[in-house]
Amino acid sequence: MGTDSVRTFFTADTHFGHRLMALHRGHAPGADSRDDVALEHVRTHDEDIVASWNSVVSAGDVVWHLGDLTVKHTAEIADTLRRLNGRIRLVVGNHDRAHPHFRERAITAQQELLRNGIEYVCTAARVTVPGGNSGRIPVMLSHFPYRTASQDDRRFHVWQLEDSDDWLLHGHTHSHVAMHAELPRQIHVGWDAWRRPVSEVEILRLIRSA
Repeated sequence: MGTDSVRTFFTADTHFGHRLMALHRGHAPGADSRDDVALEHVRTHDEDIVASWNSVVSAGDVVWHLGDLTVKHTAEIADTLRRLNGRIRLVVGNHDRAHPHFRERAITAQQELLRNGIEYVCTAARVTVPGGNSGRIPVMLSHFPYRTASQDDRRFHVWQLEDSDDWLLHGHTHSHVAMHAELPRQIHVGWDAWRRPVSEVEILRLIRSA
């Protein structure tokens, strides 16, 4: 993608501004529920993500964010977005207000994202990573895992991609591991598994090890 100096990364489920995620990710010590999570805990959660993100991503890099960027209106996290390195392309998730399941409100939310530094917004994408006999390997990008008998989420059925021969990078599950035996040819790039954006070099390594 682009010149040799431009790297590509993948991530998902940052959930900026989300009290429940601040709790689950250990940023609210002593809190027993979402109601106990203070604003300072949410800020710590968000700042931790910014620091980790910027430790691996440079300004000119491309970052595909595979959904659930935030539960807030984009304007509420505009300052956070401006401080994130890289050119961010968003594949929207079910918590993103720009997702089509929010109906007509999604149009305004998409415009808000583009005004605040997001380069591209979509519900799914197909890209390539270095490797393979042809020099590039195609991978699908979606917030959700492939739609299979075991992974058919009726709430978001229409937005799950049909299982195909291509590898899929996804978020949504909040799993703490990148790959599951029951999800063949699928790699979870969510924050709970990696705590940083994942490089395309690391994606290729996982594909080759499968």
